[in-house]
Amino acid sequence: MSSDRYSSFAVSLAKHLVDNESAFKSDTIQAEVVHVNSCESQRFSLDMTPFATEPTEVSAMPLFDGVSSVSNLLSAYQSAKQSLPFETDLTAATENVSGYADDFLNALLARANAALTDQQAVLIAEWVKHLDIYCAVKSVESFLYSHADLKLLEIAPDYGWDVIFDHMAIRCGSQAHKDAERISNLLKQEHSYVSTQFPGEAYYQFPDGWNAYPVYKILNNGQVLRIFVDQSDAETPEQIIQHWNRVYGYTAHHLGIRASMLINGVRVAVPLYDVMNALEKEGIKIMTPTGHYTEGLLLQVFTQPEKNFDIPQDLKTEIISHGPQLEKTIENAKLLELVSRRELDCEMAKKYFSLYGLKYDVNNPHHSAPVYQYFLPAQAAHVIETSQQVTAE
Repeated sequence: MSSDRYSSFAVSLAKHLVDNESAFKSDTIQAEVVHVNSCESQRFSLDMTPFATEPTEVSAMPLFDGVSSVSNLLSAYQSAKQSLPFETDLTAATENVSGYADDFLNALLARANAALTDQQAVLIAEWVKHLDIYCAVKSVESFLYSHADLKLLEIAPDYGWDVIFDHMAIRCGSQAHKDAERISNLLKQEHSYVSTQFPGEAYYQFPDGWNAYPVYKILNNGQVLRIFVDQSDAETPEQIIQHWNRVYGYTAHHLGIRASMLINGVRVAVPLYDVMNALEKEGIKIMTPTGHYTEGLLLQVFTQPEKNFDIPQDLKTEIISHGPQLEKTIENAKLLELVSRRELDCEMAKKYFSLYGLKYDVNNPHHSAPVYQYFLPAQAAHVIETSQQVTAE
């Protein structure tokens, strides 16, 4: 595939932003990059080049289509998990994961079997069937544990919203064991994900002791999948990510979902604050949002974490030995991340999907075409910080 067409698209998109919105400034060297300043006068660079790849199949569809009950959903989940290699199939990936991680996963499946309704099971299956096997498995686990995730699915039709997958975060262990490298390679080799073709978005290093490998995929239904594979730095034994991995294994630490809707035949992003307010009306508390300085290109916020008070005391004691602040933050088991990404106009959306050989259909919610495709390191750092906050129990 030619990377020229991706660059050409990015240059025209960057020029459009700079020409029409005073907040964005051009880059003197890279025409596909725009700059934007936060209210604290920090300067952020956004590369508008879409990741280069070929669409792959919607592999979850055959397994999750037609689910009509909780037992159907759990059976489809188990079949999906057995159909391709996952983290637990790699011996090295499980060496530093606690035995409790299996208990945690088994408990959430048992709770779903006892308390989930068939209607909720159908809702979950209808959502995950549009994904690939990997994201479907991880999403099911999130929906079965997180009240906020499931509530968003339930209320979306009341508002006329289409809610779709944006990304998920997989918490790995430590760079000392190359844990994130191992999992990002698994995703690329066994699940057809790719890193971006330009180095700035292939690896993130954060000053507070962690790093990440974002990987991407587009399905032939137009759905874009983003996975943030992160780990603690080797020299930071107190950094939380490796301890989340030790306790919870490779269940997704959070699932990022965003909403769009059709207005006069045009697909637009639902404002982040509209989604926040809707969930707050359902009694779901919201953390501190970030991204206002991007002029709506990328906005993110966490809901209050789902707490887990069942961590075995010996495991918790071991973790606390690395830092007393870990005693409560390790209980932050799952979060929903709400995301809003501004949509391209119809003409640019057509050009975007044509990069992948797909015909744009404005009525298809999975044909969401964000102006900006990636993550911003400053926002990733912000949401990690908020995910560690100790909240009222």
